[in-house]
Amino acid sequence: MSPAVEPGRTGKSQKLVLVQPETVARMRLYLDGRTDEKLNARFGISYNSWRKIVGGQAVRASLANRLMARLSHLDAHIERADHD
Repeated sequence: MSPAVEPGRTGKSQKLVLVQPETVARMRLYLDGRTDEKLNARFGISYNSWRKIVGGQAVRASLANRLMARLSHLDAHIERADHD
């Protein structure tokens, strides 16, 4: 599991994880709105998922993995822009 997430309680069929505060801070750097549309376009999550994440609640591991992939992509895009 990525150091940006930690195992949470386990549901019946889906593993849940907690998104680390450092990851939430990274998300805030890229945040351009808190609507479903903005959050989905930027991170691939809904407003309800955003509220769970910033509230320290567990989310599905698949959601956390998708989020981490989006953040990595955003980080890489920023790094490339810095080198141009």
